[in-house]
Amino acid sequence: MSKQIQQFHELILQNPALKAKLKAATDQASLARLAVEVGTEMGYSFTHKEVERYINQNLLTLMRQFS
Repeated sequence: MSKQIQQFHELILQNPALKAKLKAATDQASLARLAVEVGTEMGYSFTHKEVERYINQNLLTLMRQFS
């Protein structure tokens, strides 16, 4: 798993505006696309597939953090 995804996740948790932006995703696929888009804008480098794998591996944690 990409360390950059983990770092991006930590950044999201510390940034309410960024967290709100990602909460706008309506499903896992749109969340992955949005995460790649926003992450790329912020200088991170990971793929849609890597984000989906991260989501699948951390689903319960993410659900609690984004609910």
